[in-house]
Amino acid sequence: MKSGRKMWLVIAAWVLGAVIAVEVVLFVFGWAWYAWGFLGAFLFFCAIALGYAYIYDRRERNRRRRLAA
Repeated sequence: MKSGRKMWLVIAAWVLGAVIAVEVVLFVFGWAWYAWGFLGAFLFFCAIALGYAYIYDRRERNRRRRLAA
């Protein structure tokens, strides 16, 4: 099986994107920990996760409602 240059560029782009995403998350978590301590950082990320879950749930509910109609 021959692997082309395009496949390796896509893999490199995914790896670079993952590294940047992890760096951003660690930077924000470090900032929250420094500002509010461990409990504050934990609550901050819980609030972000709950906000994302709320938006995702609303979007899925509306999508399913449109499909059922």
